[in-house]
Formats: sequence, C-alpha cells, structure tokens
Amino acid sequence: MFYEYQVTTMKDSNYIMTGFTEHLKWLRERGFCLNIDNYDNNQLSQTYHLELHGKSYENIYNDADIIFIFKHQMAQVLAEHIIDDWEDNLLWKEVVKTCKAIPNEEKREVYFKASNFMKNYNDNAALNMLVRYNRKNKLAHHLLDYIHNSKLMVLEGFINFCLADYLEEIRIAVDLAFEEYKNEQEYNEFVKLLRYFVDTQLPKSNEVNLLMANNGIFYLWDEEGVAIEDKYINYYLDDILLDDINLDDILISILITVAPRHIVLHNVSAYYQNEAVKAIQRVFDDKISFCDSCERCYKFIREMDRS
Repeated sequence: MFYEYQVTTMKDSNYIMTGFTEHLKWLRERGFCLNIDNYDNNQLSQTYHLELHGKSYENIYNDADIIFIFKHQMAQVLAEHIIDDWEDNLLWKEVVKTCKAIPNEEKREVYFKASNFMKNYNDNAALNMLVRYNRKNKLAHHLLDYIHNSKLMVLEGFINFCLADYLEEIRIAVDLAFEEYKNEQEYNEFVKLLRYFVDTQLPKSNEVNLLMANNGIFYLWDEEGVAIEDKYINYYLDDILLDDINLDDILISILITVAPRHIVLHNVSAYYQNEAVKAIQRVFDDKISFCDSCERCYKFIREMDRS
C-alpha cells in the first residue's frame, strides 16, 4: 500500500511539521512507514510532501481504512494551521477592506476587537474552547472533502475558494468590531460634549453626594445633607410614566444640569459595571471621590441587609 499527498502553504509554521509528526504517530506505531519532507520555496511558501506506505500487522484495518485515517489526521493538522497561522492575516485583510476610511492605528483597534470576537466569543472560557473546537471541526470537514478528491493542496487557494462559510465568520467578526468601534467613537464625542457643557456653566451646587442601591435606585443630597433629586425627577415624571427615559438617563441629566464642583459616590460596591456611573466618571473625571464608610453608607447598607 502506498499513498502520497502534497501541501503548499504561504505561512511558515513551527506547528505544522510537529503536528503532522504527532498526529500520524498512531500509524507509525502500527508498523506503517511515514515520510514527511519539507521544502522551502524561495522563502515564499513551504511545501510538505507526505508519503505513507507499508502494511498493517494487526489484520484489523484494510488499506482503505488506513488511508482514510491518514487523510483525517492531515485535515486536523491543516485546520489547526489555518486557525493558528492564517486567521490573523485573514482578519487584517478584511479590516483593510472594510475600514478603508479610517487611519491605520484605528484599523488596528478594529482588528484587535475582531480577533477578540473570534477567540473570546463568550466570557466563559469553556464555551470559547467549544466554539474553537467546532470551528476547527468544520474546517477539517472541508479539508477532508478536498483531500479525498485531490493529490495536492495549495492552501491559500483552498481558503479563498473553498471556505466561504469560514470567511463569512471573519467578515461578520470584522463588521461587529467596526460597528462597536463606531459606537465608541460616537460615545466619546458625546462625552466630550457633556464635559464641555459641565466645564462652561456655573455650578448650581458645590457638592453632590450620590448613593446608589444595587437595583439602580439613587439618592442625591448636597453638602448640607439636603436631598436635591426630587424637583429634577418631577421634571422627567411624564417621560418616566411613558417609558421614554430610564433612571440612569435621569441621574446623568440631573448631574449635568447641577454641574457640581465635586461629586462623592457612596456605597461604591453598587457601582460595579453600572453604565451610568461609568459615564459620570468620564464626564466629571477628577471632580469625583469615593466613600464607603460614612454614616449614611453604613446606615443604608445595614437597612438593605435587614430587608
């Protein structure tokens, strides 16, 4: 029994040679001879020539079985090679194509976001591994189909003409990254506008204290301990009843309107990942300080524990 296959790739890889050797070890252990030759094609590409020959001494597998296993293992190695050595280049190529109008530095920002979408699909590490495993298996399936019907593979052409669904995943990742980038740019411009508004108007209060519950309800008082939010909330009451505005928007609007010289954030643990407070911190910046241990904090937390 004799079988040979040839793969040419434009991406140099430390993995691909060791990958072939490791994945095909099972065949060697069963008495088959494997030759893997690597040729450097003028430093432009790498060619791997693989040969399998011999006979099984276990009398379990026929020649067709052994050749199928050989092809299957090649497909697995090449799928890993595409993900590890080609994917970043394919992402960057798509970024350049999609984001022509923005500077290269910002293209790189979109690229890193798209790469993160591909590699870290979810906050759950185990789910990310599952997504990668599924992507690799789909690539291996396409590769195996191609290997069954050919004696050689030029990997760049295979990727460009035979992996439409994989290239679509990359395109979607770049589109999502570009959309997120544009949203961040718009948000940054909005924050700059609010900061300018705060800095150019006269403060209506020297200090505003903000205490927020974990459910988003907030309490505001001035430096003398007098509550200040009621008259402002009444202004937005109709919008609240019509669900046209939420409490986060009201909180930001009140603070922008009052434009205090100083803001003290109480019960800091309630602000974790709160988008409204993140916006407040960006707008008021060095005017903010934190408190976690004053009498009001202690009283509020104690009441919350009782409830």
